[in-house]
Amino acid sequence: MRPHRLLVAAAALLALAHLIGRWYDQPLLPAAQALAWCALAGAALTAPELPPRARYGLAVAAAAVAVATVPMHGEPQFGWVAAPPVEPGWTAEQALRGVAGIGLAVAVAALPRRAPDRRRTGAAAALAVLAGLLAVARDSAAFLSPYALPPDPADVLPAYLVLLALALVALVRSGSVPVALGLSLAAVAALGVAPPTFPAGGAPGPGLTFYSAEQYHVRVTGGGVWADLLGFLAAALVLTGCRWAERVRTRAHGAARPGS
Repeated sequence: MRPHRLLVAAAALLALAHLIGRWYDQPLLPAAQALAWCALAGAALTAPELPPRARYGLAVAAAAVAVATVPMHGEPQFGWVAAPPVEPGWTAEQALRGVAGIGLAVAVAALPRRAPDRRRTGAAAALAVLAGLLAVARDSAAFLSPYALPPDPADVLPAYLVLLALALVALVRSGSVPVALGLSLAAVAALGVAPPTFPAGGAPGPGLTFYSAEQYHVRVTGGGVWADLLGFLAAALVLTGCRWAERVRTRAHGAARPGS
């Protein structure tokens, strides 16, 4: 079996372990999420039929996300759900997001160009309209869960807009639907759109409710297991789409198919 297939299989198993542990609030492997992104970075480096710039760009982006998701050890912190969100160490996290965004931009720029197409332009316009409606609906839907603090727009909107812009560029530039769809899913995950979550036993009663650090983080950032799932799906689609775009370009230039 080729190395990239082993790495993809390892990433899938680690992602599944993380999602199961996150769903039941019982981590099977605390570092599963970070290891899954490391495996995805290795898969991008070893995957065939990838342009060099796309290979390194995807690897850098996955490695940055892996560092950002490394579990932090220390004294647990708690927060009242009705209190304003505690200001986290956002400097390092924003820097890692920037590195991941640069890596994705390099990968998108490496996609082969295709002639302009009205259908792709129309699809990009529809995607932009839907993305704008989703951004507006995100703030409007805060009333659905009065016990959950919505993410700060200044924290989530920049990443959302960058990922959305890259999705539109990928769609118009190369017509790579998987890459555009993957980046769109990543944008939704960054936006923090997720069903409202409540503790066991239903919604909290009147008054203030005290949550652990992880529960408080989920209610403040809004993502939780759904954002993690969308992130893994987005990575798989982007990696597959980059390989597909390069394969189409190679065959269009008259290269022989493997095994022919």
